[in-house]
Amino acid sequence: MLETTTFEPTAAADVHKEAFIRLMAETLPLAGYRGVRADLPGWEVPEVIHGAMRDHRPSLSCEAPKPTFLDVLSPGPVALEEVASRWQLFASAAELTGGEFHVVLPRWIAGRDGRTIAKQIAELVGVHIGYIWAV
Repeated sequence: MLETTTFEPTAAADVHKEAFIRLMAETLPLAGYRGVRADLPGWEVPEVIHGAMRDHRPSLSCEAPKPTFLDVLSPGPVALEEVASRWQLFASAAELTGGEFHVVLPRWIAGRDGRTIAKQIAELVGVHIGYIWAV
């Protein structure tokens, strides 16, 4: 569900997000990605990307076959302003490095297809998503 107010992530949302990040960190090398970094304990974390207004760390990043920045949206409410800030920064970084911006989110969100929701958000915030990983 999409909200335009800020919220404090719950412990359950953090657990789901960490599980999604872990799944992708293990899946990406099998899909041919190299130099995978993940925002997880025990992993080399992705570098913070510095923006004009705010800095953000992607949930995951890869070095090859091209620089790839991945943002994970976990189940539960999200603040559109936060998602817009993150996605615009990551998409811009991908464009500047000749890379791609990917999104990881639940397959179903509030009974709707997660990919469709990601495309709608991308259109709203004016970014191009290279690939949507629906898990």
